[in-house]
Amino acid sequence: MPPAKNHAGVVAKRQDVLAVLETGMRKPELVDQLSLSRSTVDRAIDELQQASLVERDGSHYVTTYAGRESLAAYEGYLDRLDALAEAQPVLSALPPDLDIDPAVLEGAQVVESTPEAPEAPMEANMEYVTGATRFQGTGPTVLPRHFELMRDLVEQGTETELVLTESVLGALTDTYADDFEALSVTEELSLYVTDEAMSFAVWTAESPDRTGSGIVVYDDTGVAGVINNDTQAMNEWAQSVYERYKADAEQVF
Repeated sequence: MPPAKNHAGVVAKRQDVLAVLETGMRKPELVDQLSLSRSTVDRAIDELQQASLVERDGSHYVTTYAGRESLAAYEGYLDRLDALAEAQPVLSALPPDLDIDPAVLEGAQVVESTPEAPEAPMEANMEYVTGATRFQGTGPTVLPRHFELMRDLVEQGTETELVLTESVLGALTDTYADDFEALSVTEELSLYVTDEAMSFAVWTAESPDRTGSGIVVYDDTGVAGVINNDTQAMNEWAQSVYERYKADAEQVF
């Protein structure tokens, strides 16, 4: 088997051939299936055999275990590149040293705020929040829509737990004094305050049919965009970020 770098090159170059050989195929069938010349098929098979990615079984050629796994790894790599590219407009507003596993972004919903649809990111979040039985999140800033969301969660009976910065807590008590005081005595809401700075928000919403989490990114004008997902990778990452903030926070009520 060639060195890893050369091995990766063979997989990338011959991805189309590997993809159709899992169940075995003769060379003439490959020519017809992929619309390749016979000489191109011959070269491809030769390279794949030398790399131990394909083996001959009578008149047929079939992928080996290494061939199947190498193709899956390469396709996963391409999926992660696509996910990173799609999320880049939102990710670019985050601190450059933020550690996010690319797996978090695979299959994610990425919604940017635009002048034409400034509320689109928050509306995307509502798809997860509506009907949630449990919600937890962090709060580095407060906008009218955020307070409305907190109030809606409590009113629909959602067990809600929030970790806010001191400045956000101050803004809530000043701007929404009466409503916030009413929320503070409900059983559904638990609130913690931290003196640690936050450059973005994370949240997780649990409902009977699914659990989803998200990242909310802000700029000078408000919400810049959101990245939402209901995968295990996203839920575990969001939970770990939330727990890190909560560990150093003080419970208010």
